[in-house]
Amino acid sequence: MNDLNKTKFFYSLMCLAGFLIIALPVGIANFYFGYVLGDSPCILCWGQREAMIFIGVMALFIVRYGLKGKYLATLLVMAAFAIWQSFAHFGNHAERDLDQGFGLPIFGIHTYFWAEIVFWVVVLMLGVIFFFAPRFDSFEKELNGEKTRKFTKATSAMFIIVSVIIASNVFQAFVSTGIPPYHGQGDPVRFTFDKKYIVWDKSGWGSFWKNISFLGKRDVRNPDYAFAPASEKLGIKFDNNPENAPTKIDETLSIVSQKDLSIEAPLNSLNYINNEYVGSSKFNVFFMNDKFEINDEFELDPYFSATVDPIIGIVPYMQDKFILMGSNKSFLRFAKNPNADKFLQYADFIKGNDKFEGQGDGLGRGRINTVRAKFHHIASMATDGDYLYTATVPNNKDKNKFVISKIATKDRVLSAEFTPNADLKQDKTLGDLYITSMVYKDGLLYALSKQHNVILLIDLKNQEVVKTISFPSEIANARALILNNNKFDILSYQDNKNILFTLE
Repeated sequence: MNDLNKTKFFYSLMCLAGFLIIALPVGIANFYFGYVLGDSPCILCWGQREAMIFIGVMALFIVRYGLKGKYLATLLVMAAFAIWQSFAHFGNHAERDLDQGFGLPIFGIHTYFWAEIVFWVVVLMLGVIFFFAPRFDSFEKELNGEKTRKFTKATSAMFIIVSVIIASNVFQAFVSTGIPPYHGQGDPVRFTFDKKYIVWDKSGWGSFWKNISFLGKRDVRNPDYAFAPASEKLGIKFDNNPENAPTKIDETLSIVSQKDLSIEAPLNSLNYINNEYVGSSKFNVFFMNDKFEINDEFELDPYFSATVDPIIGIVPYMQDKFILMGSNKSFLRFAKNPNADKFLQYADFIKGNDKFEGQGDGLGRGRINTVRAKFHHIASMATDGDYLYTATVPNNKDKNKFVISKIATKDRVLSAEFTPNADLKQDKTLGDLYITSMVYKDGLLYALSKQHNVILLIDLKNQEVVKTISFPSEIANARALILNNNKFDILSYQDNKNILFTLE
């Protein structure tokens, strides 16, 4: 095949590709789904349909005016943006249960995911078409000095059909969504010509410009840590006055003693497990004796496998093991072993891989998938042996929600989520608190809040707050709670020191 024939074949493939992307997904969606089945696109669906039209039209521009760099560049940019559009759309529905979705399914796949397939096929077809492309100088020769290429009858027919489909889509868009400033519906009603049921909506403009972010709901700032205060980023002004707590105070603790700990790292968590204190600071974990002298320690590699955000708690697991949890609800099950295989354990630990194990039977990383707590970090964890319990903290997006998640230790799968019932003050929510530590005892969760200096006692069986205990404002940055018989040990990082207060 000579270069001229290769060039004509190239344009034939490009014309067919441009025609098919408009005739099939766009044409079928418009004529059959729209007019026959009454399907009306949502805002994002319209965006994807428009992207298909733009890509198809640009391919036909190449067929009409010849291959030019600006046309090819525009085609690739449109395809890239379209892939992002479709990813953003089906991402809203990707984690739904079986057969849940939005709009009409085709062969079991909803239209928004078909859009993703179509756009990847565009990229694939471009590769195939250019695989058969001739030398680039032959495109100029094929034009023969003309500004436009001559059409065949088949090409003319395709252009006419494409024009009709585009015009029909414009008409359907006008009927179902209106003209600017109307922009369509997030949850569109069935397509109809009966004006009584047609909805022209522009309500989305009110909130569109308030918080522009490519992350959307996930544009949540990092929580407040002992080593990284985040009050300003979260938009939360912390105070230590129990009178501002959302529930009335039932009991007040007094400081009996306080002790400056020798460890210099700002401790974000502290627990007492198997006659040792176990503390964490960011990705470092310390095992300490009763004098808070370090016996063992390791530094976690947070980015291996499941990324673990800064550690917010460590609890016992399966008698001789431990679970550490990150604020992003990713965890590591690990164990002590003075004879650890440092080569095998290199994956989990930057330091300490010769004394600790994260790889092996009953060990390893994982993620907790939540529902109500999905868009919130956690800053605390407790266990009763059978279940892990975590509590959300407020953030820059939502300062009202408070959710306790219950996770089975056997398989680390969510078992329940709830917001405890509580006798709240007027205009207050449990989201006013900032729970940094929790302890389980006798069916109750003791939830320590650095905000307003209170401890909630949550009855797990009845899912309600049964008591609120306050502690003195001198404790300015409460990070951890340890129950010591009838006394309470509260760790606070303040004045650049880890201070352990004993109260009763």
